[in-house]
Amino acid sequence: MARRRLSEAIRWQIIGMHATGASFKAIGRQLGYHYTVISRLVRKHRQTGAVKDRPQSGRPRVTSEREDRALLRIIRREPFSTSTVLKRAWLPNRHLSTRTVRNRLKAAGMAARRVIKRPRLTDDHKRRRLAWCLARQRWNLRTWRRIHWSDESRFLLHVTDGRLRVWRHRNTAYTPRNIRQTVPFGGGSVMVWGCISHGCKLDLVTIRGNLTGDQYMRHVLEPVVVTHFDNHPLATRPVYMDDNARPHRSRAVVDYLQNNAVTTLPWPAMSPDLNPLEHVWDILGRRIQALQPPVQTLRELEAALHREWLQVTREQIRRLTGGMRRRVDAVIRARGGFTRY
Repeated sequence: MARRRLSEAIRWQIIGMHATGASFKAIGRQLGYHYTVISRLVRKHRQTGAVKDRPQSGRPRVTSEREDRALLRIIRREPFSTSTVLKRAWLPNRHLSTRTVRNRLKAAGMAARRVIKRPRLTDDHKRRRLAWCLARQRWNLRTWRRIHWSDESRFLLHVTDGRLRVWRHRNTAYTPRNIRQTVPFGGGSVMVWGCISHGCKLDLVTIRGNLTGDQYMRHVLEPVVVTHFDNHPLATRPVYMDDNARPHRSRAVVDYLQNNAVTTLPWPAMSPDLNPLEHVWDILGRRIQALQPPVQTLRELEAALHREWLQVTREQIRRLTGGMRRRVDAVIRARGGFTRY
């Protein structure tokens, strides 16, 4: 049973009662404490003139500062290691707990945080990304506003968040209310194509099955892209951006765009952080997950995507497309590496 700690007010009350002539046992009976507690407090007051507890050293540290620095060197080499793995790699011949490892890392200002996921970049990818950004570093807003950014994205019917946690008591993991039910492959998915620019937002297109070059021409380029570009005079015709996905770079697609006077923007591979449309997909994904009641079928998911696409405002899109110079500068500062976008 934990001992009751005396508050500072109670301690001064005990000193006052003893000063009036009350005995230790009388004070203890009245306040509900053992008389030895009262006597130790009075003795401390006589010796120090204070009633507060003296600073205590606490439990002795089991590691030295030099050993703590060795742990930090390990975590810099292997930042994804668990505390159990770190304990074995740090001081294998010492009896340490994983709590000690976490305490040392916390004292150094480190904490286990969410991992940011990005496409894998090779040295060649970095060189190409850097060269692409350096060639466009001097572009002004008027030039960036001509770009029409396009992309495809796939949305799962049931999204499973690997970071999901549940508050529960011990040994209640299999209680039905503590179980998150899942379905294989997310219950199916819907793939959509979209395109935005500073001044417009084209219709969202649902992609049936796997996207091929022929399907890309018949369902996206011909009815949406080329029709929209034909509404612009040839001198002020926009520039079309699509990534290096295989259907986009098939010979038939390249010839079709050239025959229809659609100028394309060369694109460095593995560069979703340079496409502002990626953030629009993120907006749609969060809105779909927040729907109440949630979507239950693929048809409902498709309808919800088209509905939420219409709700994306021009101001949101302009904030994204207007930040291209910052994105380019970020890639240059990272020498073609990862950015915060």
